[in-house]
Amino acid sequence: QKKGLNMKVITMESSAFTALTEQIAEIAAHVRAVSGESKGESPDRLLTTREAAHLLNVSTRTLQRMRSEHRIGYVVLRGKCRYRQSEIDRLLADCTV
Repeated sequence: QKKGLNMKVITMESSAFTALTEQIAEIAAHVRAVSGESKGESPDRLLTTREAAHLLNVSTRTLQRMRSEHRIGYVVLRGKCRYRQSEIDRLLADCTV
């Protein structure tokens, strides 16, 4: 006997089928909600100075000045400055008119 050729037909009432599909939809919605929360809890992406400057539409020197003035938060990783994506988003939101 070959695998996959042994198929069975299962029948059910339409009301039972409707209830089953509603339950599957509820489970799918719950899974989407839970996976959305876990994405929010994941750590921020760390951007290089060049990437952050590009997103903010400023020069790397201006970004360095913003760092010195404590206008933007940053992380030093192996001697290089990195910027959290959430910090870039916050700065853009604060400066948007």
